[in-house]
Amino acid sequence: MTGTASDLQSLASSLRSAIWWTTMACNFKCKYCWEVQAQERGEFKPLPFRPAQDWLEAWNRLRPQLLDITGGEPFLMPDLLDVLTGLDPAIRVAITSNLSHPLLEFVKRVSPERVINVTASFHPMENGTRTHPMNPEVFVGRCLFLQNHGFNVTVNVVAWPEQMYLIPAWAEMFRSHGLRFHVDPYSSIAYYPYEYSEAERRFLEPWIWENRRTGLESVKPDVPHTVLCSGGVDHINVQPDGSAWRCILERQLGILPLGNVFEPGFRLLSYFSPCMESWQCPACDRDKVVVSQPHGGDDLHLRTPQD
Repeated sequence: MTGTASDLQSLASSLRSAIWWTTMACNFKCKYCWEVQAQERGEFKPLPFRPAQDWLEAWNRLRPQLLDITGGEPFLMPDLLDVLTGLDPAIRVAITSNLSHPLLEFVKRVSPERVINVTASFHPMENGTRTHPMNPEVFVGRCLFLQNHGFNVTVNVVAWPEQMYLIPAWAEMFRSHGLRFHVDPYSSIAYYPYEYSEAERRFLEPWIWENRRTGLESVKPDVPHTVLCSGGVDHINVQPDGSAWRCILERQLGILPLGNVFEPGFRLLSYFSPCMESWQCPACDRDKVVVSQPHGGDDLHLRTPQD
């Protein structure tokens, strides 16, 4: 990256968090996952993996305080452990995985002090199938294996309509083993459109943490409401090719990225940007950005698909 030492330090110290999509590939085929369903229909193919060294150079230059690693399935990345062990010690990580891959090398090479949380994604429609014969007992066993090696583990499940009424039983199963458990609402995708009924929303509400209720409560406002968001200033959402957005929603809306983290000249924004889509802000970004109300003198230049 070009720039003075103070420029680099300013960039490194300002990035509080980054979501890193290591890949859109996954060994599970969940119906509620738009990435998988789009691939199943031939709409796109996962990008090839960049070498670990490329990512280490990018992340150690940007130095996010928190690197949130997700996918797809992150453990499909052949040299993921090389990245985890080569990161600057100041970078803490969180990882989301279906735990279908061997964990022995992970616990031997990665310190739990590096990892603030492992989100273990429980997919009942996949766990225990002929293709992925990891039944719930094996899944729980792997969660406990991580937990007993010092890792914080949170089990997550999507409230897919056909399985949502089993949530109380699953909660009891995981909590009986001392595992944290939380539920994400199903965000309706084009391939399987579904909106919860009022009765279903009432059933789910006690199980869904407040910061995850976007998909449960979101209603597009009659009058557009603009907020100022720190996305792009202290938080970025990075795709497998290094493209960086303020949030995943901007990518889905067709807005151009801020740049690419592999480019030497990549820069964060220096100002909070207006957003009219906060009503549908994805939880993965929502709990990492700062949102404020605009004042009369603020320059409200909205980022559009042409930006």
